[in-house]
Amino acid sequence: MYDPLYHVAPGPQAAPAPSYWHAHTQPLWPSTSAILPATAEVVVIGAGYTGLNAALELAERYQQEVVVVEANDLGWGCSTRNAGFAMPGTGRLGYSHWQTKYGEAVAQAIQHEYQAAFARLERHQQACPEQLQAQLGGYLKIAHHPRTVAELYRQYERLVHYEPATSWLNQADIQTRVRSPNAYAAIHYPQSFGLNPLLLLASIARQAAAANVQLVTHATVTDWQTMPGGAYPHHLQTSRGGIQAAKVIIATNGYTPNQLHASVHGRTLPILSSVLVTRPLTALEQQSIALSPRELVMDTRTLKYYFRLLPDGRLLFGGRGAVRGKDAEHSRYADRLLRALVATFPTLQDLLLEPPAYFWSGWVAAAFDNYPRVYQPADGVFTSMGYCGAGVTFAQLAGQRVAQLAMGEPLPALPFYQTPLPRFPLPRLRRIAQRLYYGWYGLIDQIPLSR
Repeated sequence: MYDPLYHVAPGPQAAPAPSYWHAHTQPLWPSTSAILPATAEVVVIGAGYTGLNAALELAERYQQEVVVVEANDLGWGCSTRNAGFAMPGTGRLGYSHWQTKYGEAVAQAIQHEYQAAFARLERHQQACPEQLQAQLGGYLKIAHHPRTVAELYRQYERLVHYEPATSWLNQADIQTRVRSPNAYAAIHYPQSFGLNPLLLLASIARQAAAANVQLVTHATVTDWQTMPGGAYPHHLQTSRGGIQAAKVIIATNGYTPNQLHASVHGRTLPILSSVLVTRPLTALEQQSIALSPRELVMDTRTLKYYFRLLPDGRLLFGGRGAVRGKDAEHSRYADRLLRALVATFPTLQDLLLEPPAYFWSGWVAAAFDNYPRVYQPADGVFTSMGYCGAGVTFAQLAGQRVAQLAMGEPLPALPFYQTPLPRFPLPRLRRIAQRLYYGWYGLIDQIPLSR
């Protein structure tokens, strides 16, 4: 499997992740091109949520000549193989962190920014004939052990100030909605919903193409030279040929090759997230877990598990994967995730008798300080990276914001937009640190379950 820390580039012609979405979705795709123009005002690298939203904004609002180059098919990376959790927020930090560090006004402004992200997501939903197969019902953050209930309630008390529609569920309440021995209380976020990520990507791509964005697939960037002076200082060589650009937007996030551009080297850690999808559950199995197909669920572990019941009765269940790309498809990771599913729902013990219907892994980009940035890392170079696996909603707005930044517009005075991504200390040791982190917190997360 492609590994951003070891491989020069992710393609071209690499197969997409063997996901449930790819097997069960046939979206309407826009036309793409196999030919690069000689020049463009803006070249966007990466045709995922961020890149396509940036291209759409540049073409629609600023009438820019935009070319998107994608190493494989449209949305080949995270944007078409994620779990489809549309939630308010990004990164790993909550409102209380922002309020403590930056003050109440900034925390409130961040809440408004998240609402703007949902508004942009709503646009893409309305442009999708299938309405993204949205499952509207909210998100449950569940305490997976009694010792986590008090802290979760403190989070609720702080959260309700910014998201007043949230509600608290005690153990009796949550057991009517998630019948699991690992569900002791929960916060319900009503605005969140489940969606089909492949339909979302296709909706944005169609809108971008309609705005005269040129989409060039199987065009892996193999070399990037900057020649100061002139109208088109950035010279990109791809597997489809060369193109010169006045400006370049890097929108590859977790799939960014280690040496794509020196300005972003060592500023994210690509982490594998793995997902399995079961066979359709029987009516009795669905009744036994009491899980509504309208609700998303995630627990309070540091190394979290997340799950949702899909429209056809299958259970999607996700969590951390391997550390290295070359290990991603090893059966032990699917087995481990399946055992975690059954530990969450013991009435589904029969699922251990068969491999999951679908299992796949892909990269997310972790930031050293746990939140993403939209910024200009070099002259004429702009990027949005580091969503920490929580970018389905925010990436819609981040693409718009990075386009505005590229056009010289001031962005809201928020932490996401005011500083660059910090470089990881000793970036060559990122994977070693990741193994130690997984080992320690994996132990901590499991200790309560064995008592």
